Amino acid sequence: MKDKILRKWARFAATHPWRVITGLLVITIIAAVFASNIRMEMRWSDLMPMGDPMAQEFDQILKEYRSASTILVVVQGEEQQMKRFADEIAPKMEQVTEYIERVDYKLDMDFFSKHGFMLANTDDLERSADMFNDLNLVPLFTHLNDNFEEEYSGNEEALSTKAKEDEAVRSLDGFQYWLYVMDMFISNPDAATPARADSAVDRFLYGDPYVISQDKRVLLLSLKPTFTSIDQDKCVGSKIALQNIIDETLPDYPGLRAGLAGVIPLQADEMEHMQRTMRISSIVALVLVLLLFILTFRMVSAPVLAGLNLVIAIIITVGVVGLTIGRLNMMTAVFAIILIGLGIDYAIHIISVYSERRSMNDDPASAMEETFVRAGSGIITGALTTAAAFFALAISSTQGIKEMGIVLGIGIVCAMLTTLGGLPAILVARERVIKKVSRKPFKQSHVEFKILERYGKTVMRRPLLYLIIAVVLTGFLLYQALNVKFNYDMMSMEPKGLMTVALQDTIIEAFDLSTDFAMVTATSIEESWELAEKAKSMPSFSNVEHLGDVCPPEHIQQERQPHVAKIQKLLMTARPRKPMTRKDLDRLVQELERLDMNIYELAQLAYIGGQDKVDAKAKSLIGDPESDDPESMILDLADRIKQDPDRALKQLNVFTSYYHENMHDRVTAMANPELITLGMLPDHIRSRYVNEAGTKFLVSIYPREEIWDFEVLDRFTKQLETVSPRVTGTPPMFLRLIQLIGRDGLWATILTLGIVILLLWLDFRSLKLALLGIIPLVAGGIWMIGIMKSLGMLLDFVNLMGIPMIVGIGIDDGVHVLHRYKFEGFGKTPLVLMSTGKAVLLTSLTTMAGFGSLMLGEFPGYQSLGALLALGVAACFITTMLFIPSIIGLIHKNSKNNV
Repeated sequence: MKDKILRKWARFAATHPWRVITGLLVITIIAAVFASNIRMEMRWSDLMPMGDPMAQEFDQILKEYRSASTILVVVQGEEQQMKRFADEIAPKMEQVTEYIERVDYKLDMDFFSKHGFMLANTDDLERSADMFNDLNLVPLFTHLNDNFEEEYSGNEEALSTKAKEDEAVRSLDGFQYWLYVMDMFISNPDAATPARADSAVDRFLYGDPYVISQDKRVLLLSLKPTFTSIDQDKCVGSKIALQNIIDETLPDYPGLRAGLAGVIPLQADEMEHMQRTMRISSIVALVLVLLLFILTFRMVSAPVLAGLNLVIAIIITVGVVGLTIGRLNMMTAVFAIILIGLGIDYAIHIISVYSERRSMNDDPASAMEETFVRAGSGIITGALTTAAAFFALAISSTQGIKEMGIVLGIGIVCAMLTTLGGLPAILVARERVIKKVSRKPFKQSHVEFKILERYGKTVMRRPLLYLIIAVVLTGFLLYQALNVKFNYDMMSMEPKGLMTVALQDTIIEAFDLSTDFAMVTATSIEESWELAEKAKSMPSFSNVEHLGDVCPPEHIQQERQPHVAKIQKLLMTARPRKPMTRKDLDRLVQELERLDMNIYELAQLAYIGGQDKVDAKAKSLIGDPESDDPESMILDLADRIKQDPDRALKQLNVFTSYYHENMHDRVTAMANPELITLGMLPDHIRSRYVNEAGTKFLVSIYPREEIWDFEVLDRFTKQLETVSPRVTGTPPMFLRLIQLIGRDGLWATILTLGIVILLLWLDFRSLKLALLGIIPLVAGGIWMIGIMKSLGMLLDFVNLMGIPMIVGIGIDDGVHVLHRYKFEGFGKTPLVLMSTGKAVLLTSLTTMAGFGSLMLGEFPGYQSLGALLALGVAACFITTMLFIPSIIGLIHKNSKNNV
């Protein structure tokens, strides 16, 4: 029945080629219309299972909190230059109102100057209260030293959390600037202005207003977008607009470097590089495939027309996908390149057999009938088993694998239909055109692969030897495959040299802060506080941002109120400014020497505990104790005072007269015991933590280390789970995605094998032949992973999908060879390998060329996928040529001996 249908269609297509071609073009045009509506979605959450709570929570947070879709400007260079640069570009970027709502790069002085003490923890308030009873220089330093010793001396827990480390660095930075200004007043009286004294007060009380690293070499600007990272077009548009502003401004600041980082710029880069990868790899794949085709068959027009047939299949596939799924994700985006490698196979089998038949038969319709009888069944079986294998991936819970399977399954079916439906008509139409133009009878060229014939004869003579070789090699590669390693570094999947990725590393190094963070929402201020407190106790977390940073729960504020009220009362009765005497100056020198010793002890504590940034900041004040000349700025200041006490006394009294009243006023404003409510928060602060409805409160959790190491990622994720089961974000989603892909890939592979065996059994009507067809496929899969391990390659979450895919891809070779055996007879190995073996070799080479083109792209993940699939195709071809002829040779030999 099947052969009868194939013969009828072959004759119709060969007899009425222009009708068939017209119908195919109409279908292609309709498909192109649907294809124009397809959209690209490149987010990790798009790969997660539909309805997955973690992915749903992630998408909901992105929709409700635009600040969760980060855009960062990273500036590197000299401190004052960076700050001037930030001051210049911030208003320019805020003018890009289509994309940017607000730029934050400084502390909100207005809010924090009014509520500062209500945001300090109770222990700090209790310890520092006496400091504000007397703001004169000597008592101020005395209280500073007292507080310093109480907090840090002999206290191993003083730097136990990232928050405590950051507070220590901030305090030291404030001391450093205060000492710098004191020194300036003494050594350079012309620069001793009230404004300079005011800046010292601000740095002492609030810290550096800019978001700048402790070594003053990296500065950050955080941009709040008007959109979320879900909007791909705006991700790309915003990056272009913002990068233009940076590029236009940078030339005025020689020596400065600046670039964009964060989720949105990274997605824009991924989109740009993905489109370039698809474009370059698709063109290279098509050219390589056609070149191999042309060189093998020694003709030009037929391979080119086969390529045109393949392009038509891709267009129809995209149209069907646009009509059904409606999108391509970061996995399915490369389907066209994979389809070029796979879809050309069917054309090769048709052209190979048709060339052979046409060289023996002058009638194209009869030659096409014979072609379909010999190759048609193999093409249908091979395509259906491949498509079924891909469609089996639809059982996956992850959208990435599910959609990859569906898209590739659709593509294989479309390639089969256009090859069987349209290619015969195209080939016959080509003959008619050539005949009409040349006015000579058409002569079909035909190339034979005698080497495969000779190989077939050798296998028939020594089948057992070749079977033993195949089994031994498979055993060795199985051992290798069992020891293959997995790469968990998501950033290694990104294109090399991406500025956005490099700047993420810069942020981690400078701020101990990863741009890949986790998030969770609470339904009340109290719950968000509890979640944050849990998170702060975890050693893997660098920083926790939550509403409690700016509006703590009422009961927490009530605990702080008495302490703030006490400070307020002390300020009301604080001692007035009093000129320093020589005796006070001597006491000041003693307090400076005491401060130097206290900071030395802090540096030792930080060094032992591995708090490198605290250690480095401390050494910037006291110098390196291991150096021959430590150059302590504190002791240098004390020496300057000793060298010229009269001048020092005069200038420090000037300094006190400038700062005293201002500091008293600033501290009094901060000592406001009024409870902070949500209504008091500025909109730009409130929107970071509270959704528009005021019903959810965001907690953001940042990892301490570079997250893309498995042990770090696993530890970070497990600690997140102890905070809340609802935590989401790129790191936990990525780990979950790998686990799901591994689980689903295993089940999909098992199901695919089952489906393939069933289809082969139904096609061959023999369980033995069906199992024989599976042997080289299973062995080929083992060879693929084993060779991969031998070459030092790693599995990753992208190429992991190649394992279930190779089941569908690798079955074709065995199917075509067995179909030809069935037609010619089991004693015809040389003929089968010379004819069908030639087509199988060429399809393997062209498929490898198609997959290999992925290695020319810019994404290491796709490069590894292309390499894995190319290895798999080569492995399946070799195992097919080893196992099937040797096993059939043994069977044939035994049957002859029995006779």
